[in-house]
Amino acid sequence: MMRWSDNGIALVLAAGVLILAACGAPEEAKAPAPVPATARVPTTAAVTIAQMKFDPETLTVNRGDTVVFTNSDVVDHDVTALPDSAWTSGPLHPGDSWKLVADSTAYYFCSIHVVMRGRVEVH
Repeated sequence: MMRWSDNGIALVLAAGVLILAACGAPEEAKAPAPVPATARVPTTAAVTIAQMKFDPETLTVNRGDTVVFTNSDVVDHDVTALPDSAWTSGPLHPGDSWKLVADSTAYYFCSIHVVMRGRVEVH
């Protein structure tokens, strides 16, 4: 009959422990790190003033976008908020531009030529 020595038994036990450790429960899956929300980068939109009108007459932008009004006409114009003149560009001579950072939907007109009207719609 074969007898196991103390060293042999210890070797078999050590091998068993290693096998059990290798076959143990898998590590818990870690939740992926949250991806930080990226801020929307404001954009720039253009309104051209020419031939006694604003083009486009209605412009849709996002809050914080910049609207650049450029007078491409041969006469002075301005851009003034309706109904209360909350903001105005002041006189825009031919070739001048004026910037508005859009924060809410607004109707506007040219106070020099009151038939000229437009709207900036803000989302």
